[in-house]
Amino acid sequence: MQKLLCFLSLFGLLAVRANCQGITGTESSVIPNTTWPLLVGHRGGFDASLPENSISMFDFTYSQAKVKPVAVEFDIRKSVSGSLYLMHDATIDRTTNGSGSISSLTDDYLNSLFLKDKKGNLTAEKIPLFTDVLQHFHGKNIMLMLDVKGDILPEVIKTARQMGMESRCILLTFNQKNLSLAKENTSQMMISALVESESDLAVLHAVKIPKAQLVVYISEKTPDSVIETLHNESITLMADMSEGLRNNSQVYDPDFYRNKVAKLNLGILITDYPVKAARAWGKGKR
Repeated sequence: MQKLLCFLSLFGLLAVRANCQGITGTESSVIPNTTWPLLVGHRGGFDASLPENSISMFDFTYSQAKVKPVAVEFDIRKSVSGSLYLMHDATIDRTTNGSGSISSLTDDYLNSLFLKDKKGNLTAEKIPLFTDVLQHFHGKNIMLMLDVKGDILPEVIKTARQMGMESRCILLTFNQKNLSLAKENTSQMMISALVESESDLAVLHAVKIPKAQLVVYISEKTPDSVIETLHNESITLMADMSEGLRNNSQVYDPDFYRNKVAKLNLGILITDYPVKAARAWGKGKR
């Protein structure tokens, strides 16, 4: 499997650009001889009963996943006070002991709350700020995948830049507006574009994200012809296992992960179980 981004060897697009060309160039933005994909823990991962989108869950995944680098995916929302918090849902009811929409809640209220773990039990952990996560993982062998909720994408990018973590981030986009906005605001972050059709592919080509910055997110809807085109263009592909939706929140057998990566020639694999999935490549075995 040779679809792991070349930035992963050195963690930075400065290194990437020394070896890679843009999307219309002839050189590939991949590392040869790579034997496993970049594993991404969805909301940090669900290998433990720790709160989702929490620093404790991120630390667990980082310490227990025996493949490095590893990545964690999380969601970012803005409070009425203007701060950026990690929260998947629009409301805080499911994951904290509070209630209400985060966009209408003040920092004072949000900072008084505690996160619930996977089983719904209250913990002593606070809702993390985006800046908390950036500071916590600064200088560590980890990538941060950002799912930005609401019209705050430029602010998120600026915050990562100010914290010296811009080149450690992969930014998810799901429409042409945000794809173009991402390109306008960062030359350091990796940018993920969802491509599920020929028309999506045409939009991607029109926006002209440099190959060294680009990840294409494919799904079960993506036609084989589109995947073949992306492979021919040496674009790094990413897919989501979605065990919570597709496998009754159970981990798959190691062969399933290996076959998925091999069949689609994936460079990045998002999973609910990054620690257990790592064992598909002979890593993380107890």
